[in-house]
Amino acid sequence: MAELLFYSEPTLLNREVHKTLRFSASPDYSFTKEVNSVPLAGIEFFEASRDMPVLFGKDEEGGYFPLVMLSLMDGGHKQLDESGEWGDSYVPAFIRRYPFALTDDGTVCFDQKAGQLQSEEGDLLFNDEGEGTKVLDNIVQFLSSFEGQYKETRRYCDQCKEFDLFVPFNLKVMAGGEKPLKLDGLYVIDEKKLNEIPESAVSSWFKSGWLAWTYAHLHSVGALSRLVKKQG
Repeated sequence: MAELLFYSEPTLLNREVHKTLRFSASPDYSFTKEVNSVPLAGIEFFEASRDMPVLFGKDEEGGYFPLVMLSLMDGGHKQLDESGEWGDSYVPAFIRRYPFALTDDGTVCFDQKAGQLQSEEGDLLFNDEGEGTKVLDNIVQFLSSFEGQYKETRRYCDQCKEFDLFVPFNLKVMAGGEKPLKLDGLYVIDEKKLNEIPESAVSSWFKSGWLAWTYAHLHSVGALSRLVKKQG
C-alpha cells in the first residue's frame, strides 16, 4: 500500500458501522499545504513534467521511488490559492485519492478526520441493503488503478536500480532568501548510463512504456525554473 501521508485517523470502511456515511468531493487541497513533494506513479510523469520536476528518493531499504516536487522550499508549497484550491498545474493521484486508500489486502480505508465525509451531506457509500453504491464503486476502481500503477512503478524503479541508472542530484537554488536552498537525497537517471542498457531491455522498456516514462522524467528537470519563479 502506498504510504498514508495526509491521513490523521485512518479507519477501515465497514458496511455496518459506516452505513450512513456520505462523501462530498471537494476542491479544497489545503491538507497538502505542509509538504513539498509527494510520490508519483510512472504513468503520471508526462502530465506532471510540464509543471514540476519528477525526481527520485531512496527509502530505508535502499529502494528508489519517484516523487514530484511541489516546491523547492523546506516544507510546504505554493500550488494552492487562498481558498485551498489547486492552481493550473497537475494534481498527482496520490493527492486526489484522499481521503480514501486501499490496504495491502484490498480493503478500503479512509481518514476519519476528513471533512469530505459526514452523515448529513453528500452521496451515500452504501445502500439500504449494505451494498456499495456507484459512488463507492468508482472510488474503489480509482484506488485499485492507483495501487496497480504504484506497484508497476516500483518494478520500474527496481530495474533502474539493477542497471545502476540512478545518480545523486544535489540542488542549490536561490529562492528569495539570503541563503541558497540546498536539496539533498534526490536522484535522477543518468542519460549516459541509460544509453548503455542492453538492447533487449530497450525493446522491453519501449513496449511497457518505461522508456517513455524515463524521458518524461529527464524532460521534467527543466521545470525547476518554473518552481523557482512560482515561489520567488
